Amino acid sequence: MNFYYHPNPEENNTLSQEESAHLVKVFRAKSGDEIAIMDGLGKSYLAKIMDPNPRKCTFEIIETKTADPKNYGVHIAIAPTKNIDRLEWFVEKSCEMGVNEISLIQTQRSERKKVKLDRLEKKAISAMKQSKNFWKCKINELIKVDQFIESHKNIENKFVAYVETGSEDLLQKKIKPNSNALILIGPEGDFTPAEVDHLKSSNFELVSLGDHVLRTETAGIAAVHTVNLVNQGL
Repeated sequence: MNFYYHPNPEENNTLSQEESAHLVKVFRAKSGDEIAIMDGLGKSYLAKIMDPNPRKCTFEIIETKTADPKNYGVHIAIAPTKNIDRLEWFVEKSCEMGVNEISLIQTQRSERKKVKLDRLEKKAISAMKQSKNFWKCKINELIKVDQFIESHKNIENKFVAYVETGSEDLLQKKIKPNSNALILIGPEGDFTPAEVDHLKSSNFELVSLGDHVLRTETAGIAAVHTVNLVNQGL
């Protein structure tokens, strides 16, 4: 059964215009048909269509379920790529893999200075529905990397994918199972020496993602996958 997204179905029994049109026009849903809804906050709902209006389809909740949360979290802070399609690809795939939070950071070598979040939000919602992950990824506005570093000074388990000497430990050796992890991914051209100094002085640990040089969006996916594997005992 396909899932439809609604952020607060217990308070408002009307699907968005986009979800209504998809349900009624594409799937030819009728009054009395049952549908599945997720709120992005861990709950899923079995509901019955009351009025199959393609602009504002209404429903009645029949059953509510709450999914068990993961015992760890993944927060990726990433410099947006110049090609917006590659950034959208990263958001889509990392959300399918269960990333909890994505922050967009502007570095000295960033090629993209502005990002519209609406398209990224749509990618996140689509990936959540497709993967049947009941928590929607939080996507944060673009901020300067120095601001981001300062606002995360007091958290633990924070890393930056940056090979400075070639002797950095692999990320999988540093991740602590059953805990939250924050991983920074720099732009193509990487962080500047001054940015790396700021990161190290703020207790970010330099780690390697492997032997090969990865594109920004590929590095982000590799980081999410690594944290998942460590926590799934593989």
